[in-house]
Amino acid sequence: MSIHPLQLAVIVACWLVTYHLTYRLLSVAGDPSLVFWTLGPFGVATVSLREPKAWRVMAQLLFAATILATLCYATLYIATPPPIDGLGQTPLDRLVVVAAPVAAFTLAQLFSILRERRSPLWGEARVLAIAQRSAAMGARIFFTRAGRDFLHERFGATPSEFLAMVR
Repeated sequence: MSIHPLQLAVIVACWLVTYHLTYRLLSVAGDPSLVFWTLGPFGVATVSLREPKAWRVMAQLLFAATILATLCYATLYIATPPPIDGLGQTPLDRLVVVAAPVAAFTLAQLFSILRERRSPLWGEARVLAIAQRSAAMGARIFFTRAGRDFLHERFGATPSEFLAMVR
């Protein structure tokens, strides 16, 4: 077995970006309580007024894991040259090799979700805290229609006035 470290590092980074983007984009799609989403140097973040339903979070995890499994299989077994030469070719070997990164990424995301639920912050406090943190990090903040309505109702402000206030 031989490993090409640079190629493997690039591929693992692509896996990480793909997994988290898939998970976050699904949280943006169809969330009626979504106030805003951000795109910054540390990735994509979403801010909702209410805690997402468990079935929605599980669907996000499952879909992101499915996309990652497909990408892992393609990069480890179909790409030429592979980042790791000499991987087992039996179906069981392939399943174990592809399942390992999928399980690691999904468990890390699940622990992140559980840590966030230990000390939940929802509503206005969450909007203010994440908007301030995102603005400080230089992230772009994109308000939804519901978010603009929320800002007008709660703070009597437009998105640009709100962002000037939290900076």
